Formats: sequence, C-alpha cells, structure tokens
Amino acid sequence: MPHAGNALPVRIADLLTEMIAKHRFQPGDKLPNELDLADELRVSRTTLREALRILSTRGLVEARRGIGTFVTESKSIHADYDVLKIRNTNVNTKELYEMRLMFEPQAAYYACLRASDEELATIFRYGEQDEQMILRRDPLWGEIEQKFHNSIASATHNQFITALLPVFNRAIHEGIILANESPEVSEMTLRDHRLVMDYLRDRNPEGAKTAMYLHIINTMRAFRIPLD
Repeated sequence: MPHAGNALPVRIADLLTEMIAKHRFQPGDKLPNELDLADELRVSRTTLREALRILSTRGLVEARRGIGTFVTESKSIHADYDVLKIRNTNVNTKELYEMRLMFEPQAAYYACLRASDEELATIFRYGEQDEQMILRRDPLWGEIEQKFHNSIASATHNQFITALLPVFNRAIHEGIILANESPEVSEMTLRDHRLVMDYLRDRNPEGAKTAMYLHIINTMRAFRIPLD
C-alpha cells in the first residue's frame, strides 16, 4: 500500500500504478467505469478523477472523450513502479541526502543546458519566493523550497529524474524540519540557492552542477550527516 504520508489522490494513483505494473490492467484495457472503480478503491469519485489525472501526466492512462479511460502502451511502467517502491521504502535521512547528492547536481547541469527561458523564469521565481519566505521565517517556506528544486529537476526534460521528485521532496521535507531548528542553515540555503541561480542565469552547466553539489554537501554537514 502506498506511503501513508502521501495525499490521498497520489496514494490512489500509486495504487493504480502498482495494479498496472502487476498486470491487473493490461496495456489497451479500458478501466472500469468511474463509479465501480471508486467503489472498489473505497474513495470518492472526485479523488479517483484526481488520481487518474496524475496517471495521465505520468503517461500511464489516456482519457478518450465519450468512451472511457484506457491504459496506454507505456514503456516506462516498470520503471515507474520501481521508483514507487523506492519512495515508499522506509529510509533514513542520510540515505535520502545521499540520493540527492547522486542526482541533483547532475539535474542542475542538464537543466542549465535544456531549460527554456520560461522554465528558467519559473526556477528564479520560486527561488526569489523561497528567499523572501526564509527571510521572514515563514513556516510554509518548505513548500516553495520543494517547488524550487522540483522546477530544476523538471527542466532536465528527463522522465526518470521527474519520477524521482517525490523522493527529492521527502528528503527536502526532512531537511526543513531540521532547518527550522537551525537559523544558520537558512542563511546557508539562501547563499547556496543564489549561487545555483547565478550559474543557471549564465547558462553555465558545470557551475550549476558544482553549486548544487556544494549546496547538498553543506546541508549534510550542517545536519551532521556523515559524508562517507
């Protein structure tokens, strides 16, 4: 069963992903009608519709007007399911940050190369919002922090990096809890984010990669997470 901490539509989308991966529903199959499927999953039709929208963005289902919702011929279903299992595994903060260290610097590198001007503008907007919220100690700054990192990952245009966003968010959430107890971490975050954005603005992929690497290393050190 999906991780209890996820919002209900995401949990239902994860459950349907698992059902497709395990061949309960085959590529090309029409899903049961909305009422029956909602009843089987014990959720409201509104929750089911939102879950199906999530599956549609993952490329796993396709809604055909007036006909129904069908499972696509997605080649990434097993990769999606593997990511799902990873993100629902009980892991500690050290492992989550090691995962970030492996992927996020490279994500910054490819985002620098591939992001459209509009995507860069989105990254900078979230970065500026994050900065303002940190400066005024807004308790909701973690939500914007996630959006900042997510927008960089999304700008890689790599579906597997995008699929890892829930794992990134889980690590960021753990970090927010620790950062709220340490003002110096907030100041470090401001400095590191500005450096990442400067390199992105200059379209310097190696610089963006190094800046993101240092950001995560600095965070791990601040949280006393071993770097071995």
